[in-house]
Amino acid sequence: MLRLIHTALGRALSLLFPEKCIECGRTDEILCEKCANKTRLQMRGRNSILYLDKLYYWGIYENEVLREALRRFKYHGIKSFAEPFSKMLAKSISLDLTKFKDDALIIPIPAHKERKRERGYNQAELLAERVAEKISVPIRSDVLIKIINTKSQTYLSGEERIFNIKKSFAISNPEIVKNKKIILVDDITTTGATLSEAAKILKEAGALSVSGLVVAK
Repeated sequence: MLRLIHTALGRALSLLFPEKCIECGRTDEILCEKCANKTRLQMRGRNSILYLDKLYYWGIYENEVLREALRRFKYHGIKSFAEPFSKMLAKSISLDLTKFKDDALIIPIPAHKERKRERGYNQAELLAERVAEKISVPIRSDVLIKIINTKSQTYLSGEERIFNIKKSFAISNPEIVKNKKIILVDDITTTGATLSEAAKILKEAGALSVSGLVVAK
C-alpha cells in the first residue's frame, strides 16, 4: 500500500511541476546529458553471472545521482526517466552492437501481473521498448513471463535471492527464442540472481546466447 501511495504521489508531482534535472536543476530534462555522463562508471572485468554470456551496464548503484534516479523511476512512478536511462543503455552496448545485428532479440525482465498491476507499469519493459528503438533490434515482451509473484529481492541475501527467484520464469513460445542472441534488459542487477535465472531458462529454450543490459550494478 505504501508503494502504491508513493507511486501515485510521484505521478501527481510530475504533472504539477515541470521536469528539471535532478542533479543540476536544468529545466525540460529530468536527467540532463551532462549529469548523466558523470554517473558513468564501467569497471572492467569478467562477467561472473552464471548462464549470462556478457553483462553491459552504465554505472554503479552506489552513485548517489544514479541511485536516486532509479529509485524515482522504479518506485515513485516517474516514467520519464525511461528516456535518459535508455540512452545510457544504448551507449553501453554500442561498441558491440554489430554482434547483435543478426538474429538478435531484446527481452525485458518481466514483472508478475499482480506486481505490474500494483505499480502500473514494468520499468524493465519501458526501458526495453526505448532501447529497441534506439539500437534497431526487435523486442518481444511476451516471451519470457513471470509465473510466480516472488518477494522483492531488495532486502534478501545473495543466497535468498537465488532461491526466491528460482523457477519463477517460463517461456511462452520457445520457437521465438531458438537460435537467437538475446539481450535481457533490466534496471538494476545486484547479485545477478534474476538475470541468471532468466538466462538459464532462455538457453534451455534454445537461445544461442544471452547478454544482460542494465543501468546499474
